[in-house]
Amino acid sequence: MDQHIDITLLKVPVSTQKEFAKDVGLTLSAVRNQVNRGYLPTIKIGRHRMINLVELTRMCIKAAASNQAN
Repeated sequence: MDQHIDITLLKVPVSTQKEFAKDVGLTLSAVRNQVNRGYLPTIKIGRHRMINLVELTRMCIKAAASNQAN
């Protein structure tokens, strides 16, 4: 069964942890905990650790494809 995965294009490739928390409905401390545990991909830009939305999107697509194969 061939299914198309439709994604919305990202406006920006990265997000601050604060903005990401707001966008997904989590507390900032929950996002920071997920970052510290390595659950959310990040990239350091200057002195800021940003959420890497491109890598997170890739991870989600890979997980969705893996779930469909099972």
